[in-house]
Amino acid sequence: KTRQVTQFGAQADGESEEEPEHHIAVDGTKHKAGFRHQVTCPEGHAMRAKVVREMFVACYSDRECDKCEEVCNIDKSHYHCHECDYVHCNQCAREHLGLKDLTHRGPPVNIKVGDILLAGPDKFGIHHVILVCSGWHEVDHDVLELLDVEPGSDVLCCETIESTQGSVGTETWWYKSTTYFVRHHEDGALLLVADMPPDSDVLEQAFEPVPTKLLLHPFRTETDGPEMDEAAFLEVIEEAASRSVKYGKRTAVKSVVSGILQQERIKASDYATAEQRRQLAKKLKESWKCRPICASVAVKCWQQYFFRVCADKDEAVQQVLKYMPHWCDESTPSSMVHSLTEHDWILTDVADGWGE
Repeated sequence: KTRQVTQFGAQADGESEEEPEHHIAVDGTKHKAGFRHQVTCPEGHAMRAKVVREMFVACYSDRECDKCEEVCNIDKSHYHCHECDYVHCNQCAREHLGLKDLTHRGPPVNIKVGDILLAGPDKFGIHHVILVCSGWHEVDHDVLELLDVEPGSDVLCCETIESTQGSVGTETWWYKSTTYFVRHHEDGALLLVADMPPDSDVLEQAFEPVPTKLLLHPFRTETDGPEMDEAAFLEVIEEAASRSVKYGKRTAVKSVVSGILQQERIKASDYATAEQRRQLAKKLKESWKCRPICASVAVKCWQQYFFRVCADKDEAVQQVLKYMPHWCDESTPSSMVHSLTEHDWILTDVADGWGE
């Protein structure tokens, strides 16, 4: 993220002290009847979400949605059936999942601890992965004034953590911040506009707003998913951050190569026995020691969360295989999107909620 820095100063004479008008009602609506976690083609095959592959921008070709004929360009995601070569744009995928029609704006989606934000792509086709550490919360009035958001847009913020070459934390290599977004009412698009480190009075604004997609985990009550221990997940984040190491450029190269060779995923079929899963547990713990890239933070924290809350290591490994089957030192953002949407995660290009 390219930033400009703004420091909070004293209130200027004549400035209004009125409360901001950007009070956001979050959509906590239970899912409507017919909600599903998996997009399927007309033949019943599972479809996976796709975003542009890192460093392959020149090879990317726009696709046309086979249902509504919307063009899915390099900036947008789509769902694809490999067997049928059938494509859904993100909007048609939402409709198939039973999510809200986007012709009418409503409250933003209720993001949760453990969700993943994908900021980008940049000119190299790279999305930057950011792990969510809180739900949306109220934006400070001073921040609203500095952001100077145009009417008709919502300002949202949440706590996040990431591994990046450009920023590090005051006490850890991972970068914690309150991250700010603008959500446009006309199309629901979410744009990352600024962030602020903890206990800081410096707002770091992006020179250009960064389009941001949301990869939503399945552990949420509004979609009738399994329960999640958010307190335990936050403990895992704190402990992992305290042991974090510097961003790994070699890990980034290794991840791109693994993506090309399709080696970044952990195949459940290779770990059918308890002994095989015991060996996998050892390999996972070794992979956590490698220098991270942006995708590593989400993969590592989710895997360590399962080891924290499950009754034993075998159950933890089975949860990893079910919900986060990736090597944290070999996964690119695009490969993670592709496989996690096969494991009940949902990718959306907009920040609209689930309700009617």
